[in-house]
Amino acid sequence: MVEVKSVQKSRHYLYTEALMKRILPDDHEVSSIQQEFYRLEAGLSGEVKLKQTLSDYFFKTDYHIIYNFECMNEKGFSHQIDAILITPFFISIFEVKQLSGTLFYKPGQHEFFRIHNDKRENFRNPLDQVYRHQLFLEQCLRKWQINIPVYFAVVIANYQATLDESLDNFPIFHISGVPSFIENLYRNASKTNANTNVIVAKLNQLYKPLPPRRFISQNRLRKGVLCKQCNFENTMHYHYGLFICNFCHFKSRSSLFETLHHYRILISEKITNKQFREFFGIQSIQAASKLLVRLGLERHGSKKGTYYIIPEDILHWGEKRMRKG
Repeated sequence: MVEVKSVQKSRHYLYTEALMKRILPDDHEVSSIQQEFYRLEAGLSGEVKLKQTLSDYFFKTDYHIIYNFECMNEKGFSHQIDAILITPFFISIFEVKQLSGTLFYKPGQHEFFRIHNDKRENFRNPLDQVYRHQLFLEQCLRKWQINIPVYFAVVIANYQATLDESLDNFPIFHISGVPSFIENLYRNASKTNANTNVIVAKLNQLYKPLPPRRFISQNRLRKGVLCKQCNFENTMHYHYGLFICNFCHFKSRSSLFETLHHYRILISEKITNKQFREFFGIQSIQAASKLLVRLGLERHGSKKGTYYIIPEDILHWGEKRMRKG
């Protein structure tokens, strides 16, 4: 049996991605938000590269892979693990880094840094980071009375990065070394009595998506339906079932669902007729009511207390409704 949970965007990624399009251009945090999004984008790219590498590998046993596993431990601290490989012989945790430059490590000081463009920059030690995940997972397995070894590796997804000799004796290597690492684990491990399906089920019970690591007040966000053709720089107006760009005159139905997605991610999953009109730039109560009814959103309350629930998968949900329509 082979089961692979796909690479998914975290809630923090989705929040930052929407924020990139909605933050007011003169906001004091525009630059830091952009830099954060580029880091998240690079990280996601690294996770996709790892998935491609593992998809190309011929496993010797049944296996499961869970990507972007998130949860809170019993002490209230978070764990975000890029990938967990589960086999009957072993479990391995992978932490993916999309770093550039030359990477160095001082093990005595647990100091991890790089030299890039003649500048030194210190980073949070990824070896300590993934070791913390290993300890947590081992504790969970003991609690579940499951006996199976847990290993870990830090994978560098950027081929242009150079690993200094100071990293030679540690489980950190370029992504091309992943197959050799797994081969070595198979050679040195024995099959256990652990039921991998039970482990996956336990991890699924433990899984809890982490909230975004930042929140921006609504008054710092751009309102309106934004034109994708204009790179979300210009607003659109509603006219007979379509949103039309005020600048390039691009016409779209899908922009409605993208804007609902932004509202859900950045503000709330609940939306009233008044909030819908204010955020979407629709003047008419009747037009907004008809549009909300046509959307078929889950409705709660009555009269002035009526509100609608925007589903988590509003983008895919919207695509299906448009195809039916």
